[in-house]
Amino acid sequence: MTARPTNLDPYWMPFTANRAFKQAPRMFVAAKDMHYVTDDGRQVLDGTAGLWCVNAGHCRPRIVEAVQKQVAAMDYSPA
Repeated sequence: MTARPTNLDPYWMPFTANRAFKQAPRMFVAAKDMHYVTDDGRQVLDGTAGLWCVNAGHCRPRIVEAVQKQVAAMDYSPA
């Protein structure tokens, strides 16, 4: 699987040194439990997952099933 764009010029990474990133970009294509997977198959620990939005881990089957069930019933409603 590849997610590496052929041209990184349109991308600006505000929290990463732009030039360093564009010379050797680390692109994530998947995630499972507490790891990301890069486009070359390496696992990278998601050390900040629990601080924000994936404190239960990535792609947890019970959470995926619950989200699928809810989205099948109603995916959006304006506030």
